Amino acid sequence: MVKSLSQILVVDADPKVLSAFERIFSDQYRVATFDEPNKALPWIKENPGVAVIVSAINLSGMGGVSFLSACEAAAPYAARILLTAEKSVDLVKQAVNNGHIFMLLTKPCSQAELTAAVHAGMTQHNRLLQERTVLERTLSGSVKLLIEMLSLFHSEAFRRTSVMRPQAMRIAQRMGVKKTWELDMAVMFSPLGEALLPKEILARYRTAKPLTDQQREILARAPAQTRDLLKNIPQLDRVAECLYLSSRGFDGSGFPVDGPVGVDIPVTSRILKVLTDLWFASPETGVDAAAFEALAINRRQYDPEILQVAREELLDMVSDQQNRAITLCYIRALRPGDVLVDDVLSEGSHELVLSRGHQLTGTTIRRLDQYNHVSGIRQPIRVHREEQPPTASNGELEMIGA
Repeated sequence: MVKSLSQILVVDADPKVLSAFERIFSDQYRVATFDEPNKALPWIKENPGVAVIVSAINLSGMGGVSFLSACEAAAPYAARILLTAEKSVDLVKQAVNNGHIFMLLTKPCSQAELTAAVHAGMTQHNRLLQERTVLERTLSGSVKLLIEMLSLFHSEAFRRTSVMRPQAMRIAQRMGVKKTWELDMAVMFSPLGEALLPKEILARYRTAKPLTDQQREILARAPAQTRDLLKNIPQLDRVAECLYLSSRGFDGSGFPVDGPVGVDIPVTSRILKVLTDLWFASPETGVDAAAFEALAINRRQYDPEILQVAREELLDMVSDQQNRAITLCYIRALRPGDVLVDDVLSEGSHELVLSRGHQLTGTTIRRLDQYNHVSGIRQPIRVHREEQPPTASNGELEMIGA
């Protein structure tokens, strides 16, 4: 039975070698074969999840060592195996050092040697994937904790992230975007540049008041500041670049002035551009048709496919949310996992404490309780709850914790 997620790529000018790999491994894995590296590289870009890459050292054009080095960028988690008939120690040393080779096999090699090498490569590939998963989960958890802390101190700036994250995932799923982890990180960090701005500039910008040249320059530097803060964190360099280009219009307008245009802009940046502008165009109740009409005035700034998908998916999403049952409860009855339907406001000054769409954790519930004891919070609080308790017989919402 073919393993759908396990692929082997073999590049060799000898057709006997290619047919041997297909004969030995095609009943266990998907095997792709090419006789030239220039034919194989486009395939790798379309199949970055390839598990094992086997290459002869003597290939036309760039050669086997250079080919495997090029593969590292396109398929970083693939185990790279080099086939060679050369006996030179210097050549072997060069291949291992420059090509970052997982294993080197000397021709001719037996079927047992090939099988052992490929299976070892599969094990190496799976180990790297597991390490990446653990790293991403650890980093994601750390980022979520950081964003939650920042949202407590910069609630106005970070209030949109809890709303935009499920929107971004829904659009990505519809469009078949594979790297949703980067998109999720980009959405969570998207208000960072805004939070770094002086309050005076931010207030004037939000109310569309005129800015001085100095204030406009500070505002324009916000994306670059976000990129500079994130680019030195491992695994976040691509996220930093996506955020840097998230104000770039599809038509070439916006920041940076010398940035890419159209589909050359990363898809994560294009999605973020649509969602951010939708946020500011939408009423407090959420995205509606009028918000999309507002974006249509400057439709050239947006990827038309993303804008259409967003309209179809997000309006349906709002309809689904409106049909969900709502629970009214006091702070002591809140549960981790509850999702706020409305902004949580202070009792007296109506200051924003926590934004709508925020999924509560034990930490945020404790913080709400502490804030309530000090300053007071308007209650009851409306939440969406996965396990909805039975409603009252007269059809009214049940009050919990009163």
